[in-house]
Amino acid sequence: MLPHLRPLLPLLLALACGGAFAVDAAPETNPELERAAKLRDEAKALRKQADDTLAAEERKCYERFLVNRCIAQAKDARLATVSKARALEAEASRTELAQKQRAAEESGRTRSDAPTEAAAPAPEGGFAIQPDPMADSTRRQREADAVRAKEAQQVERKQKDADKAKARAQAEAEAAGRADAAARDRARYEERIRKRETEKAEDAAKDAAKPAKPAN
Repeated sequence: MLPHLRPLLPLLLALACGGAFAVDAAPETNPELERAAKLRDEAKALRKQADDTLAAEERKCYERFLVNRCIAQAKDARLATVSKARALEAEASRTELAQKQRAAEESGRTRSDAPTEAAAPAPEGGFAIQPDPMADSTRRQREADAVRAKEAQQVERKQKDADKAKARAQAEAEAAGRADAAARDRARYEERIRKRETEKAEDAAKDAAKPAKPAN
């Protein structure tokens, strides 16, 4: 080695080691987490599509005859799309949870491989398995999401039932109105017929009361 490079040897070694560590420390991509992220993006897009479609259909419904029925059908279509989004979100949550649990297990194995002090003796009667805080938090979040989804479905169902009842009442009222109008028309027609028959009878009676003309 050249003498003038000898003082730089420690610096060169440090740079080389640092580069190696930087390469080793580069984060690895996780295909499953990437897939979960894509599922959430798809679910988000489906929800936006459902909301946009419902808003557009509601505007069109007000131009139709059966407005409530049209809106109810549009809401049913939105609910079907939202259900697809929920399924994607649930699959993403399951994938993320599995990856988090796998990472926790690998982290536990890594810690167990490192030299540690002798473990304290386990208490008599065995030992308690500590719950995973991350898994518990995920479980609570999923339960809360399920409760909110159920409440939203109940609200939508009640709204849909109310819309159907309103539409049914409106249809019955319109049918009753048409029946009343038809009955009034029939009564007027029958009254004209009776009046005409009365006039005919009166004319006939007048003709019969006239004296007969003498024969020539």
